Amino acid sequence: MREDVELRVKSCEGCQKFKVCSDNKRPPTKPITPNFVGEIWATDIAVLPESYKGERYLLVFMEYLTKWVVSVPLRSFDTSLIVQALLYEVVLKYGLPTRLISDNGTNYISEEAMNVVCSRLGISKSLASVEHPQSDGLVERMKRTFKTSLSIVVGGDMKTWSRHLSFVVFAYNTARQASPKFSTFEVMFGRKAVLPLLRSIEVVNPKTYTTQQWSEFLNEEIPIIQSKALENIKKAQDQQAKQHDKKATKSLVKFKVGDPLLGKNHKKMMSFPKERWTGPWPVLEVTNKKARTAYKICKAEDPKAMSTVNVVDLRLFVRRGNDVVHPATVGAFNTRRPSY
Repeated sequence: MREDVELRVKSCEGCQKFKVCSDNKRPPTKPITPNFVGEIWATDIAVLPESYKGERYLLVFMEYLTKWVVSVPLRSFDTSLIVQALLYEVVLKYGLPTRLISDNGTNYISEEAMNVVCSRLGISKSLASVEHPQSDGLVERMKRTFKTSLSIVVGGDMKTWSRHLSFVVFAYNTARQASPKFSTFEVMFGRKAVLPLLRSIEVVNPKTYTTQQWSEFLNEEIPIIQSKALENIKKAQDQQAKQHDKKATKSLVKFKVGDPLLGKNHKKMMSFPKERWTGPWPVLEVTNKKARTAYKICKAEDPKAMSTVNVVDLRLFVRRGNDVVHPATVGAFNTRRPSY
């Protein structure tokens, strides 16, 4: 009898969707560490005020080892423009990446053009979890830095942000980064950048070398710098992971394919009442089978409407047997407020 009552209470659909879940999950962090320059690139889009030229979106690409940033202002959030930027601004200038990390935007995951290009070029796509920026924190922090920098340099007129964008990107790429302890420019090209206002700084002048000598110098210098940068990045990641994992949940709930799950509702809704959890949605795939911290779920009857969601934004939906009673359809009770 007690078990039946507990099951009936736990399986109340209204309670599961509207009540706060006190089961706070915090999985251990798993840093993304590249093996060589150009192996991993990440991409994302920021929405900004419309510029005088009509640009409303800022498309950014970041190389994971050097932290090198490529930015492209866009007038529309169109997949064909993203594909062109990937091809002309990344592949043809820096070589073919092995892996491309992006969010779950439809322009990245469902459009045929993006899928065909990545498939033909042999680029493996990795998706960050929905509404979980920590899964691609490097790009999220960079976007925040860009927005802050642009807000400062535009002088109050945000419609000029695209005019200042190249200067902000240059400043970012030539600044010393905390994790690698080198500037992005130096790790990418093996030399320090000559800054427009600081020409008095001594740098290696390639004009004093023959082409052969300069090539030999770069072949020797760049691997040393990149190796040191990678070593520093790994040390920084270990320190960050150690600090993060102090509050990590030791044993996470593990879901399996077919389990009905509720997803946290991140939409800002002014209406009352607001569902804190939506669903249930079935699990289609465990995206990282070792850590089991992200799951691919189907958010609609359409099998193509899939999203990758982090475990912190999921909870198991408890079903009742055949006697499902939805709170909104309980007509056997008189819900009219009595008059006194």
